[in-house]
Amino acid sequence: MSSPDASAPRTARAPTAAFARLRESLRRRRGKRQRRISAILRAYSHRDRDIPTIGDLSEAFDARSFGAFFIVFGGVNLIPLPPGTSLVFGVPLLLFTIQLAIGRHRLWLPERVRNIRLKPETMSMLVVRLGPYLRKVERLARHRYWPEPEWVVLSAIGWFSFVMALLVAIPFPLTNMFPGVSIALAGVAITARDGLWLIASIVVGIASVLFLAGIYGAALFAFLQLF
Repeated sequence: MSSPDASAPRTARAPTAAFARLRESLRRRRGKRQRRISAILRAYSHRDRDIPTIGDLSEAFDARSFGAFFIVFGGVNLIPLPPGTSLVFGVPLLLFTIQLAIGRHRLWLPERVRNIRLKPETMSMLVVRLGPYLRKVERLARHRYWPEPEWVVLSAIGWFSFVMALLVAIPFPLTNMFPGVSIALAGVAITARDGLWLIASIVVGIASVLFLAGIYGAALFAFLQLF
């Protein structure tokens, strides 16, 4: 006769099993020498290709979609962009990060987002500006020091990156660059299962929060002194 608590361990193991399957999928693909994310972006930047959609990129990234989109949409904040553009990249980051936070092991994209077309000029700019950094990072990143249980770690990364994405989405000066870098580094950590890059992401994220708190705290203090 089964105990009343017999189903509890089975339920608790469900998230772990889902992430274990994802990890095994990633390992099998690494054995087949997956194309690097930088190579995929470079391929879609060629002008003789059809104009790609975000859905096309998601399919190309496959099981690495979370990490890859963290890298692309977070890293783009390193590029000087017109004021208010951070909101354009911050909102998709909120969509990506919240899904990882709540435990999804596959990225879901609304149909409207999947059908957004990315001009070759845009892809080319990404490759030119981010490509050199991304290729260096890809050479350095590897599976090491990755904490367990993985589903808890990935959920924590999702919530941390969600907070960073909120800062990216704020359309104020200086709010987007360092939180965006933190998200991009988290994407590298997720893709390679690299604990060192995860530590780097957390350090940059905490430093960016302290920096922004100091800047805007000082600005608020100066404003209050006027009255």
